[in-house]
Amino acid sequence: MNPEALATELEAHDFDYFMNDMLDEIDDDKDKRQGSIIYDAMAPAATKLAEESLSLANIVRLTWTQTTNSEFLDWRAAERGASRQLATAAEVIAKFLDADGNPISNVAVSDQFASVGEEPIFYHVKEVNTDLTALLVADEIGTRPNGYQGQILPVTPNDALSWAEITSVAVPAKDDETDDHLRDRILSPDAYNAYGGNIADYLDMLSKIESVGAGQVYPTWRGGSTVKLVIVNNDLRAASPELLSQVKETIDPADAEGQGYGLAPIGHAVTIVAPTEVRVNIETTVSTATNTTLEAVKPQILAGIESYFDLRRKAWDDVNQKTGRGYSLTVYRSQILAEVMRVDGVINATLPVLSGTENDVVMVFNNEASQLPVVGEVTLNE
Repeated sequence: MNPEALATELEAHDFDYFMNDMLDEIDDDKDKRQGSIIYDAMAPAATKLAEESLSLANIVRLTWTQTTNSEFLDWRAAERGASRQLATAAEVIAKFLDADGNPISNVAVSDQFASVGEEPIFYHVKEVNTDLTALLVADEIGTRPNGYQGQILPVTPNDALSWAEITSVAVPAKDDETDDHLRDRILSPDAYNAYGGNIADYLDMLSKIESVGAGQVYPTWRGGSTVKLVIVNNDLRAASPELLSQVKETIDPADAEGQGYGLAPIGHAVTIVAPTEVRVNIETTVSTATNTTLEAVKPQILAGIESYFDLRRKAWDDVNQKTGRGYSLTVYRSQILAEVMRVDGVINATLPVLSGTENDVVMVFNNEASQLPVVGEVTLNE
């Protein structure tokens, strides 16, 4: 009997179970009907026993990694040397202009700004760049700031400022790791001992850097003691220059490469790069039901295609299942077609043409290149 079956059995021990069990111990010549003295005397005990049985079922589930949750799962993770990945704060690039549209130079570290809207997002300046743009950090953690670009208003007074705007998200934030993701991670059969700069060690390093969403490791890519790490951000898109710089400083600082001042072992020269985003253009012919039009279902089709690419990027750092070494990822025409056919109102569609060819698109992963698929131009013909 496994823990879940035991918990289910305990949950079945309800009021009636305990009451009937106790009544069976009473001679049949006694009045045992509901409302009798005997029945009413034992009812509170049966109720309490049923409550305790539910508590025991809950304890059984909370004991095992496969069935526990919340803070109890955190404790189980700690026993395996792991911990829940916590939410992070987004880092964004902003520009600051005067009345003539020229960059101003008096924005300082710790100056505060806020987004426009009913529920503003507050930011503070982390550093000012040489081109007079600045790196801002959201004061709140979680992914909400990832979706905001546009005007920001000064909280810290600045008489020279006429216009301020977030132009890009340099380091997207992430939410707290879910129970399911943490459980899968600590139970993964592919987990190897992280030790001394092996591949598992570098993957462990990357997992502990909050701003890194996933990473690939290429050992000895330029000979012995050289390592290349290819990273994506928390939105699973190519890492920005700012993020690459931060990770390089954490793992193997550029001004002391190979000397062991970062997380990398002494003697390891570590290169941090972003993957090349490969835009996959998609063309297909779609037939719709008589009660709708292609224009009406187009947003749902585009959303379905985007969700498929999101799933592909989540598998970007999976090890090649055939060889157990390296990485592999393919964008499949048939699976894109399946996403199109799932849309209500679509009755038929042709197998998509991807970037002008009638073939699946295979991403390249080697010492020279690491590719990441993104949706390109989508053409829907009638």
